[in-house]
Amino acid sequence: MKLKYTLGALAVVSSLASCSLDVNMYEGVTGEDVTARNIVELSQGSYSMLKYDGGLIDYGYYFWAYGGDDLSWGGTSTDTKFDIYDYSRNITSSVTEYAWELGYRTIGNCNKVIEMGAELGENLTAEEKVIVGENYYLRALCYFLLVNEFAQPYSNNPTQNPGLPLKLNSDPDDLPQSRSTVAEIYDQVVKDLQDAITYMTLPAGLSPKNSCYATKEAAEALLARVYLYMENWEGAWEMANNVISSGRFELLRGEEYAIYSQHVPEENSETIFAVRRTKLKDDGGYGKMGGLYIHVDNSGWEEMYASSPYLELLELYLDDKGYPQDLRSNFITKRYVEDGTNTDIYPITGNPVKNYQDWTFAYTAKQGNTANYEYRQISVEKQADGTYAMSAADAASFRSATIQSEPYNLGTRYYVVASDGTKYIGRIEPRVYDARTLRQKESIFLVYAINKCSYQEQYYHLWSPIISRLAEMYLIRAEANLEKGGDTQATLDDVNVLRERAGIPEWTLDNIKTAENGQPKDIHKIIEEERMLEFAWEGHRRFDVFRWRQTLDRKYPGGHTLRQGDRYLEIPYNSPSVCEYIPQAQYDAYPYKLEQNP
Repeated sequence: MKLKYTLGALAVVSSLASCSLDVNMYEGVTGEDVTARNIVELSQGSYSMLKYDGGLIDYGYYFWAYGGDDLSWGGTSTDTKFDIYDYSRNITSSVTEYAWELGYRTIGNCNKVIEMGAELGENLTAEEKVIVGENYYLRALCYFLLVNEFAQPYSNNPTQNPGLPLKLNSDPDDLPQSRSTVAEIYDQVVKDLQDAITYMTLPAGLSPKNSCYATKEAAEALLARVYLYMENWEGAWEMANNVISSGRFELLRGEEYAIYSQHVPEENSETIFAVRRTKLKDDGGYGKMGGLYIHVDNSGWEEMYASSPYLELLELYLDDKGYPQDLRSNFITKRYVEDGTNTDIYPITGNPVKNYQDWTFAYTAKQGNTANYEYRQISVEKQADGTYAMSAADAASFRSATIQSEPYNLGTRYYVVASDGTKYIGRIEPRVYDARTLRQKESIFLVYAINKCSYQEQYYHLWSPIISRLAEMYLIRAEANLEKGGDTQATLDDVNVLRERAGIPEWTLDNIKTAENGQPKDIHKIIEEERMLEFAWEGHRRFDVFRWRQTLDRKYPGGHTLRQGDRYLEIPYNSPSVCEYIPQAQYDAYPYKLEQNP
């Protein structure tokens, strides 16, 4: 495996600055001056490479997050990340090329550390044994992320579909001659995580590291997710239950949860493992993930927004003043017209008492005969009986002059019926800016900015990407319990842990009977919707849709139709477009012919 360019090794593994190293970053840090007793320093290099020069965590994030239906781009973009968002794929994309390259660099470094541990054998100290376990975890994480980006999902014929070249040693001349199958890569990920758990099971007297490092619980949490994707329900339940029962983690609540991204991982009781970014060493500017989501203190493009399907699910529960009561609504910054166009200051201070006067019913509809979907806003006024009346001009287009409502998911869903009988589901909210007026994008989209990936330590777009947190364990345990034929009440109990934390009504065996607008609510759909609400923009949603063998529905406003039309409005789980091409530069440089993705 060759490199298009060489990174400065000493910048990556700064703790080795006193060593004279001959470094090939792809195969790992090697050199005649390095011995097995450098295992601690080289392990720090594994962590550094996860984020160095963007790293797999950054470049991979765009694939994990941008392909879901919880996200909407407010127009088109020349940024190569747009090819990921609209599923057009680009075989020469630098984003996917760096994800592949930097992922394998990290794997190479992990391979070297694992080999050093084997070389030390019985001379391995307790601390060094943990180090080896950490690198088993990091190698598993890299392979898991890469195989889900560059191969078909496990749900689609994993024993036949090609996965990745599986390299498990640091010999630069010993390269796999072909791609292992998806199933074989998953099997290796499972084995590595099982080894990680063994190596990181601490002896008496040794304390676990904080959530900036891999730990036994981090390995169990990732293995729970891997088992979930493999539909190994017993294994998923056991691993998730182990993490919950460990007592090491606690859900954040109230205001602390509403500003989840602003906490550093080591001080966040819910975070199991996150890739730590620091204010002193890491860029917090436009180029980070949050820069496309929100404008913070005069920094950021703010052109990717919460999608209409996500908002419609989130905003079923309003307080007595008409504002969303789900605590997760705090991760969205709506750009209300009455706040003005000056959005340079964050957080918003324009209307702290939230006494907005210009209210609308916002809904989505197809734009004429195009493939595009647009937002429409109807002016409304709240009546004494709690209903919302339209203006006379708007009412002429609908069968009722009042916004209609129906019970849904233990909340209230609003809708209108057009003169032709078409039903449009929407939301009640103060008037929101269109994306052209505020962000020079497209006027058919509205600005629902996302703050979930910015403002760590109140610094621009600094954010430590979360790999695992406790909330995921509850929903994995809930799903696994349901699928393996467990107690339905126990399944609902785990879902309700998060709904209670969010401040919305909890599910019971009785209220699920009529929760789907008077019809029974499928319990699997309850889990699916809760996962969508809880893990928005954290990189779970696209994988959830495809592992459930569903079709991703993108019939909602967003720039994904502006270049592709209706080509990717619906994406089946087994479509070639659900995974990226092997980057052309890496494909061409590989010494053996790899099978390219269709």
